[in-house]
Amino acid sequence: MKKIISLTLAAIFIAACLASCSVPTAQGGDISASIRLTSSDAADAAAWLSTRLGERLTERVVIGTDASEYDVDLAALESDGYVIRAIGGEVALFASSPDGLDRAVRKYAKAVEAGEPIADETYHEGYRVKRMTVCGTDISAFAVVTDDGADEAMQFAASELAKYINQACGAELAIYTASEFAALGESAPKAIRLTVDYPALGDEAFRIAMSADGITIAGGRYRGCIYGVYDLLEDIGWRFVEGPVSLSNMPDRPHGGPLSGTDSLIDYLYEADSVDLTPALDREEHGAVGYRCIAGISNRDQNGDIAAKYRKMDVGGENGYAKHGQFGLFGHTCHGINNYRSVLKEEGLWNGGQPCYSDPEVIEVVKNAIRSNIEGRLAAEQEIGKDFVTFDVSHDDNGDFCQCKRCEAIKREEGAMSGVTLRFANEIGEMLAEEYPGTWAATFAYSGTTAPPAKTRPLPNVRVAYCLYVDRGWILCTAHNGVGVDCPADCVNRKVGEELSTWAKLCTNNNLEIWYYPFIVYGQGFGCPIFTAEFETLHSLFSGNFPLSSMMICSGDGNGVHQESLAVYLCSRFMWDGAKITKEDYEALIREWFEICYGDAAEYMLAYFHQIEIAGQTAGCWISFHDANYKTVNRQYVASHFDDWWELYLSAKRACASATEEELVERYMAGMMYISIGITYNDRYVNGTPEQRAVIAERYTEMHRIFRKYNLRTFDDYITREYAPETLDLDTNPFEAFLPETKWDKMPAG
Repeated sequence: MKKIISLTLAAIFIAACLASCSVPTAQGGDISASIRLTSSDAADAAAWLSTRLGERLTERVVIGTDASEYDVDLAALESDGYVIRAIGGEVALFASSPDGLDRAVRKYAKAVEAGEPIADETYHEGYRVKRMTVCGTDISAFAVVTDDGADEAMQFAASELAKYINQACGAELAIYTASEFAALGESAPKAIRLTVDYPALGDEAFRIAMSADGITIAGGRYRGCIYGVYDLLEDIGWRFVEGPVSLSNMPDRPHGGPLSGTDSLIDYLYEADSVDLTPALDREEHGAVGYRCIAGISNRDQNGDIAAKYRKMDVGGENGYAKHGQFGLFGHTCHGINNYRSVLKEEGLWNGGQPCYSDPEVIEVVKNAIRSNIEGRLAAEQEIGKDFVTFDVSHDDNGDFCQCKRCEAIKREEGAMSGVTLRFANEIGEMLAEEYPGTWAATFAYSGTTAPPAKTRPLPNVRVAYCLYVDRGWILCTAHNGVGVDCPADCVNRKVGEELSTWAKLCTNNNLEIWYYPFIVYGQGFGCPIFTAEFETLHSLFSGNFPLSSMMICSGDGNGVHQESLAVYLCSRFMWDGAKITKEDYEALIREWFEICYGDAAEYMLAYFHQIEIAGQTAGCWISFHDANYKTVNRQYVASHFDDWWELYLSAKRACASATEEELVERYMAGMMYISIGITYNDRYVNGTPEQRAVIAERYTEMHRIFRKYNLRTFDDYITREYAPETLDLDTNPFEAFLPETKWDKMPAG
């Protein structure tokens, strides 16, 4: 491993410095005369340093990605790595990329501002894990061995294991099939074996066993080895999280700044002098629910890497991400009747609203369409249980149900519309069980059908998806436990908990699915409290009172103003580990996520995160879908904390170790500025002292800059979207300038 050296840096520093040159910078700043550049790509870092330190920049500084004149070897630096050398009154900042230079100048600036001596430092040189062993044997003595005939999932798992071990410590592990490995005879290395153990581990469970002879990762027949590999990589120190900004897959939602065009998944590795994998890490794990879906309008539901690393099974598209082990697809329950809209219309059986779910002709047309679908799949050599499983026949997203005499009679008999839709699903399920064993039908308990039926029970192969969201006349409170344990009596969550408990008693064949929505809709300019309630809701759902077979997390389009990516990450952990996650575990996951995403600014952002949870929780009930956040939040709490939050913002910005961290801080704290300025506007600006008005003007200007720079939305109802105005208007409250009051007039009441 190369080490960066400087044989005679002091002697040649002055002679080798390039003359100060005029280089255009993206930041548009001037470069101090005391800074010398060795490469043109250092101009932005130099301009940033000049602006940040100003007159405090008293030392001679050389910056660049070209260190050849100084005998400094940069080859072993990672892309964000850098080297700092201080000699007398002169400092050299070198890196292998502009990203590294950005980090170097920020590190240097913070030291100058703190009055600390400039110490020699090398950041991210070589490998993060200096030595990796298995029961004391160096990892380089091992190879990865798969079963003969390994499918795409196991091959992918093997390649991921080898790739991330190489990135961690530099060891290059060969990959063999079992036969190839056996042919090596006595010359064979030690083995990390990936093997299927079915039926003991089902489709996706895994078992890890370690010894001095090697490691065995046994997995379920489709996904187990993938999940076992990622779990072992976590033992090594890897973490895989989606960052605060989820890049949208919708072209009309652009994002600006350095994150634009990049993947939102962060592969993070803790540094370690030594990692030893021993039998103390042996374990066997089974997912808390057999089917896990993350759906939504951000790119996470189309990103195969996020899908695999979050143990997400459902994917978009007919074929799915086979290379990521997306076999055995249920396909989440979601208005599946629309798959048959065209054929029903052709038969004159769907003329608006929803079809009649009790009509024998409708039932037979849907059955025949499903038969045709299955026969086509079987002809293409697809397998039941591997390539397809469930057929979704859930109702459309409206309350316009059929009111014919037959449907009305069923409703009276069952006491609920769900009796009509469940009987329809049972008809489909009965056909599937007889003709295509191993397949399922799926239906909703949602928006008109959450109330359980009095008589009908779902067949063993009919799955019911209860949605913690909305029914005719009510919307779930997202500030409290979603199944009603702690929600005040005048909120609907208690009713939801009662309904779900009844459904749990009806769905006794491992066929209850939950839809959960930890996200913000409509008012996008500021977050609302979802995290305390998220833990309480998930812990209740997985406590054993509800026999869940499936869960679908419906996520929003995170833009960094509110932490929906964090909410989804936490849900993904719950869907695998279930009730094993304690409140302490939950808080630790939140802290780790902030530290990975926000780096040196994490402590400030965490403080703000916890305080805005209080600002929402202490306001009472909150409907994250429809409530105007500026009306619902605890306004007194916000006003009293505004100045403290502004100081957190300034401190976080100064603490940032990179431009990316700074962008994430700006995005998150833009919401703080929006809600705080709006609430205090009349007191501090309209009726304030000149000093108060000047402070609000400064903060308002900064808020407008951030909203415009990153094109942050203030409102989104799936149809229309609102953004900050192009022109700053200090004389209009941002609650009106950024999002007119009339925009909320058509929203349903919470």
